[in-house]
Amino acid sequence: MEQIFRHLSTPRCRFTATLTVTAAVALGSWVLWPVYNSSCVVCSGACTPMNATTDEVDAAVQRGYDEALADGACGPKRARFHNWTR
Repeated sequence: MEQIFRHLSTPRCRFTATLTVTAAVALGSWVLWPVYNSSCVVCSGACTPMNATTDEVDAAVQRGYDEALADGACGPKRARFHNWTR
């Protein structure tokens, strides 16, 4: 065990270890981030005007999703990796 920590004393090894841990945390958070069900389409381009701001488009999509969720047409958000196993 002591050899492992002695090996991490070089700057190159510390950088590699830090980069590996950072990549693992980023991948883990991306995999666990809740997303909409991919088979649920709640809005198309007709929901907002072409010159709508990003906030307006996001609000329209959220309203459409909320309506579809209330009607039972869509399921709730789930972790991204759950959509890989369906």
